[in-house]
Order: sequence, then structure tokens, then C-alpha cells
Amino acid sequence: MKLICLGEQQGEQESLQQEYKAASRRGEVRLGGSHLFYRYFIKVRYVSYGEIRRAYLREESGESGEFLLKEFYLMLEVHNGVCHKLRMEREVYARAVLSYLQDNFPGIAIGFEKQHTIP
Repeated sequence: MKLICLGEQQGEQESLQQEYKAASRRGEVRLGGSHLFYRYFIKVRYVSYGEIRRAYLREESGESGEFLLKEFYLMLEVHNGVCHKLRMEREVYARAVLSYLQDNFPGIAIGFEKQHTIP
């Protein structure tokens, strides 16, 4: 299994795979000792906690006929300004990841802040 880096700090594949296997699981996300891993289908992506600047939950909704559809995304903004949109099957898993980040990494801003423009 090849791990794809979402940030700039790439790690050694062998040690990352060991950390991934030992990490605690929250849905599609695994929380390792120094990296957050995201698995969707066959791809596994990772980012160092030190590179995450902001994290928040994004909810998108729409309709398909009579049915209301909701999708949840864990949004991660890294130091280089790129924002990664990670689809989560359940809202509870995304909230658990945000809670873990808030409790263990005070340098990561949790929540979305709307940018205000001056007229």
C-alpha cells in the first residue's frame, strides 16, 4: 500500500505503514501518533499534525427526487494554504476527529470562520 502525502513533509513509507496499522480508527480517518491518515476506496492519504493549520466540518445537502441527501466532509487546511476536502460517511466520525484534534493539538484552529470583506 502506497501512502500519499497531503502536505509538504513526506515520511518514510515503511514507518508510515506501521503507524497507520497501529492508529485508532474514526470512520475513514485513522489517528496515528504523529500523522492523520485518510482512506477512501484504495487510496490512503496522510498529513502530519504539525502541518494542519485549520480543521472544520462541512455539510453539503441536496435532493434526489423526494429524498434529502446530506454529505459530510472533514476539511483540513495545511500550512501551504491548500484546503483538503475529505468525505466522511458519518457526521459523528468527523466530529470525533475534530474533538481529538482540539484536545491534543491546541495549535490547530477548529471551526470555520467566514472571511469578512470591508465594503
